[in-house]
Amino acid sequence: MIPIFGHDDAIAKIVGSQLGVTIHPPYTAIGFADHRGDICGGAVFNSYNHSNIDLTIYLPRMDRTAIKTIIAYVFVQLDCNRMTARTKNSNAQAKRAMEKVGFKFEAVLKDWFGTGKKNAGVMYRLDKQTALERWLISPGLSGLDVGNAGKVDAVEPGD
Repeated sequence: MIPIFGHDDAIAKIVGSQLGVTIHPPYTAIGFADHRGDICGGAVFNSYNHSNIDLTIYLPRMDRTAIKTIIAYVFVQLDCNRMTARTKNSNAQAKRAMEKVGFKFEAVLKDWFGTGKKNAGVMYRLDKQTALERWLISPGLSGLDVGNAGKVDAVEPGD
């Protein structure tokens, strides 16, 4: 997937429509295009507080470039200590995907997506050390391997 920058509102609309939610500003977003150049997914970042940032994401498939881009933005450019993501407790596919990336379960959020047990949310966190070691620091090298993710220096929170 090809990272797309500078189209925060359009990307937030695409991500929100795929997830069935409305994402409210302020936010920053990174889109991801397929080989034809069509935006097919994205990551929306909000609630940035210099230590943590919230992630809302839709990707049609797991993609190393997308994951490295997101991690480089959050943990290298913004220098956050952690990134937070939430999903419905019943969404086994999303929970597995987050765990594959390195997110760890943090909390159950009662009635997060509505009233009742089926609408409970779960919150996951990805800490900086885990993210960098798993995705950006090449074994045997002292530097970061951001690959295509190096373009993230053009994105700032709230732009």
